[in-house]
Amino acid sequence: MNRSGRDWSRSVVVDSGVLAAAINADEPDHAWARLALTSLRASFFTCEACLTEAIHILENAAPAVRRLELLLSRMTLVSFSDGAWREGLRQVIKLSPRMDFADACVVHMVLARRDAFALTLDHRDFVVYRVPFASPVGEFYL
Repeated sequence: MNRSGRDWSRSVVVDSGVLAAAINADEPDHAWARLALTSLRASFFTCEACLTEAIHILENAAPAVRRLELLLSRMTLVSFSDGAWREGLRQVIKLSPRMDFADACVVHMVLARRDAFALTLDHRDFVVYRVPFASPVGEFYL
């Protein structure tokens, strides 16, 4: 994250890998995820699909899930129960096999919010999705 990134006041959509890395100190991108989540002045969003994926990455370990719950208390959890999930499935089909449902939801949330970007560890795939994002590799399309 560069200095200007810390000064943004915008919407940040947090992908599952960032959630898991912020919790698990053994993850290679742990320090980056923690810095990104604590240094940005922003409104943070994630969704149920990312939550499910993060819990899976954390291997359902109760202590990690408790820490994840604390982290999520600072974010808005978006539900796709209103039918928006259909657009997510369309994107998965369009970009199969590269895009999974959690990524589709992140892309949808970024596109639905003005000046939003995704916070992800998945640089390779998010370059293909062509939405604004930041990853440990750098900031792209911002």
